[in-house]
Amino acid sequence: MKENTDNTITNNDGANEAALKSSASSGHIKNIARLLTVLIVFGVILVFLDRILLLKSKDGIEQMKAYYRQPEGTVDALFVGSSHIFCHVNTGLLWDEYGISGFDLAAAEQPFWNSYHYIVEGLKTQTPGVVVLDITTPGVRPTDYQPENWLITNTYGIRHNKNRIDAIKISALKDSFKRLLVPFNSMHARYAELSELDFADYDDTARFKGFDARETVVSFEMPDISGVTERGELTEKEITYLRKTIEYVQGKGIPLLLMSSPYVVTPEEQAKFNTIFDIADEYGVPYIDFNLLYDEMGLDFETDIAEILHLNRAGNEKFTRYFGQYLKDNYNLSDHRGDPKYSSWDEEALFQRQDTLSFNIRNAALEGANGKYLDLLNNSNLVIFCSVAPGFTGLSDPSLIQYLESLGLKEDMINDIGAFVLNSGKCIYESHSYDFRIGFEDGNRRLLFVRNTEEDGPMHTMVRTNGSIGYQEITDYENHEMSWDNGISFFVYDTVLDRTVGGYTIQ
Repeated sequence: MKENTDNTITNNDGANEAALKSSASSGHIKNIARLLTVLIVFGVILVFLDRILLLKSKDGIEQMKAYYRQPEGTVDALFVGSSHIFCHVNTGLLWDEYGISGFDLAAAEQPFWNSYHYIVEGLKTQTPGVVVLDITTPGVRPTDYQPENWLITNTYGIRHNKNRIDAIKISALKDSFKRLLVPFNSMHARYAELSELDFADYDDTARFKGFDARETVVSFEMPDISGVTERGELTEKEITYLRKTIEYVQGKGIPLLLMSSPYVVTPEEQAKFNTIFDIADEYGVPYIDFNLLYDEMGLDFETDIAEILHLNRAGNEKFTRYFGQYLKDNYNLSDHRGDPKYSSWDEEALFQRQDTLSFNIRNAALEGANGKYLDLLNNSNLVIFCSVAPGFTGLSDPSLIQYLESLGLKEDMINDIGAFVLNSGKCIYESHSYDFRIGFEDGNRRLLFVRNTEEDGPMHTMVRTNGSIGYQEITDYENHEMSWDNGISFFVYDTVLDRTVGGYTIQ
């Protein structure tokens, strides 16, 4: 009896012990599950914050982000290097005139080691017919370590992978590598400066091809480096990565072209470029020195230069036309115009055309070129708001009527308080009242064309714009007051650029 009792007790202890082990195991699994859940949530938050806090910069970060959005196998000409690439190679014009699907995968003041890592990243998803490497930075910024702001724009656009780590490691001083490896160490201070654009698709699209034009005009004397035969000294690091880049691209079986882009070059800089060309000759790599081809391109150093290092819009168009023809003549680059797979290049070309038009419209207004201004408005992608001042007695230059009629505004429609909305050569709204209000919608953007008379005060005519950008809705209207002189005031909105071009009054 006693023995049976002992056995019963022993068996119960074993069952209890097994239950305790099972409970502990279950609790352990739950703890692991909780930990994994926390880690996953934390990881999602980090990815979200990384996207929001990452510097929105067209000095390299946005170029790389947009590159990932390109359909695989569609980039036929890959342009890599410094801002001389994304300021000079007009990808929209290349497409419009030659059907070349090019991409400016470049970053500000990019040294050869970052160009190498950009090419490594770029060839993961594309097999271009030619890789063009810009060689400017060793001439104008002879240093083995960039300032951190340029290091960031040259590396933080790359996805989190080994190539990114290697790019940061070779770019950073030893003491700062670990700190720069974690973006939050550099970006956390951006909390205070976040705007709606940080939550938007800021050119992170398949449409954007990396091009970012400069618009200023500064006059320079044309440099002459035709007699420079000296060889300048490069650092060991520059030489190592130039050779490494050449060997990597050649190993992929892809044609490589080195390019010295046109700018106000000095003899000292040209001497370094000569050394680079010598190295290219060792490998049988072709190169083109555009600083010896100013006349062939038709560059005018009084009108085509933005500042000492970059071409402006007029300059980059001349350069791109010449370069595009060279690429078509020397490389097997197909014309993809009309192919639906390349529709994003159509979108980019249209955007660039409208962007150039916007620039020209603003310049015509500044110059007071009334006829030129009105002629430029004859574009189907523009919505034109017109307001006629009280007491209007006619235009001082009757020849301007022909331009107005081409926009859809007939002479007999114009009176001293007329208000009109024009688009595609037609008048889509007309009012002859002191007070009116008309809405125009384009996608997320809403524009209100309004005139109201304040009691015992002046009459105001304005265009109000609002809409939504990304995740953050803009609830306040932005007022654009139209001039109330004795004439016809214009205010222009571009439906492709989704922005206002500005106002102007003719008399």
